[in-house]
Amino acid sequence: MQAILWDGQKQINGELILEKSRIKFRLADFCDTDLVFDLAYGEIARVAYHKLYQLQLSGLEIISKNNRRNVFVVDKPIELKSALQVRCGLYT
Repeated sequence: MQAILWDGQKQINGELILEKSRIKFRLADFCDTDLVFDLAYGEIARVAYHKLYQLQLSGLEIISKNNRRNVFVVDKPIELKSALQVRCGLYT
C-alpha cells in the first residue's frame, strides 16, 4: 500500500507492507538507506486515526508498546486500521 511517513513537518514517500507477522515501511526514494520501520504486530499497542491540520481523516497513527508513534498518510485509513486491528488482536 502506498503511504507517506509523516513526522509533522516532513513527508517520506514509500510503501507499507503487511506481512504475516509484522508491518514494514519501505522508502520509495532511498532504497539503500538504513532508515527502516519494521514492527511486529505483537509490539503494537494501539492504532488510531490521525487528522492532518484537523481538516481530513487521512492518517493512521501506529503506537508501539514502547510508546513510539509513527503517522502514515494512506488512501484508505479505515481499511488499514481494520486490517491492523485484526492482525494485532486490537478490537477497540
